[in-house]
Amino acid sequence: MTNREIAAVLFNISKLLSLRHDNPYRIRAYRRAARRVLRAPHALAERARRGEPLGIAGLGRRLTRTISQLALQGRCDVYDELLGELPAAEQRLLRIPGIGPTLAQRIVRDFKTTDADELMRRAASAGLQRVWGIGPRRAATIVAHLQQPPAPPEAHPFVRDGNIIYVQESFWHEERQRREAA
Repeated sequence: MTNREIAAVLFNISKLLSLRHDNPYRIRAYRRAARRVLRAPHALAERARRGEPLGIAGLGRRLTRTISQLALQGRCDVYDELLGELPAAEQRLLRIPGIGPTLAQRIVRDFKTTDADELMRRAASAGLQRVWGIGPRRAATIVAHLQQPPAPPEAHPFVRDGNIIYVQESFWHEERQRREAA
């Protein structure tokens, strides 16, 4: 992922957290990190691949791990968890580059549907340009992305370790590292 794509996801996380009325300090930390990622003179993906420090001041352990995961895998647990709380139509819209949480909510609200397939049908027939903030180019991009089949779900959305099921793989890795250290 490029620095710009990483920053876009971080901005989306901060917006989703603010819509949930989450901790204002956490929201501010994600926004500040996104701005710093945009100003970084080096590619964060390259540094993360080499296992070097990201070179961004003021990041905590969790935020550094989130950015590294984004840079290496193109996704992160925090964003996936926040997206999982949204209706299917908003989830699908947020996977489109250039669509943020506010615009996704506006599209879903104006088309009065939370189903992704129904949204695609209504967007193709009624025209997305009637939604405030969408012009002809953005409408064409959205329709093109909605017509593509959604990415298949991961084979194992959780990790099982004996009787314990970890819903985020990163939790399992942390627990395993803690066990090995003890």
